Amino acid sequence: MCGALEDDPLVGIIGPADGAVDPAALEATVDDRGGRAVTGGRETVLEAEPSLLVVEGEADLAAVARARATVPTLVVGSISGVETVEPAQATSALESALAGSARVRRLPLLEVDVESRGGDLETATEANEHTELERALFDVTLVTKEPAQISEFGVYSRDELLEAVRADGIVAATPAGSHGYTTALGGPLLSVGVDGVAVTPIAPFVTRTPRWVVPSDDIVLSVERNEADVTLVVDGQDRETLTIGATVRLSSPGGLPVVVPAPNCDSS
Repeated sequence: MCGALEDDPLVGIIGPADGAVDPAALEATVDDRGGRAVTGGRETVLEAEPSLLVVEGEADLAAVARARATVPTLVVGSISGVETVEPAQATSALESALAGSARVRRLPLLEVDVESRGGDLETATEANEHTELERALFDVTLVTKEPAQISEFGVYSRDELLEAVRADGIVAATPAGSHGYTTALGGPLLSVGVDGVAVTPIAPFVTRTPRWVVPSDDIVLSVERNEADVTLVVDGQDRETLTIGATVRLSSPGGLPVVVPAPNCDSS
């Protein structure tokens, strides 16, 4: 940002009712800067078209990304892979952002397009006609519904098959998401500045299965064969069931702008 927001800024404050931050304190900070605040649920706040967002917690941050928000966002709380401020510093960080002493960094996202759900082609095609593309801030997972039921997953990058892997599942993680569940699987950690995706198998049948870092512009995960139905999971939320022949295409739609306090930011 490195420059104060426009006159009479509208700040949207999204957070759980039992959150660690007092919305009234944030509202007072906005009022002191001559701005206005709208507080409430995600839909209510985004409909007001704020010029700055304050979000507390991973769940609401992921929801903002899914909603295709493009508003600079100050993130409160501890979230792996995301630059945040502690609740005790929320009001001072908001003050800095309103004064222009902050920078905006973009968290890479993944757009999720279920091209085929597998199974009967006619049924899958009809279902696809009603599909709205989703966005993931952290990761996209294909995992068997039943524990210890191995399926085979294809990993494609720019239309090239990298490998078909027998495993319980496969995870594609953004740089932010690579600091979460992927680390427990032995996947690579990615810097936010890396334009790539970490792809890691879950409990592979062969222990020396590769892990990949691939360009984020065109990735396809497929269900090559299955011993049980496969669930598509986006940022920790079950989305739908996939069967053999299903394909999920991932691409980069840009990034979610996150406000990072920078006391020495040069606003000239």
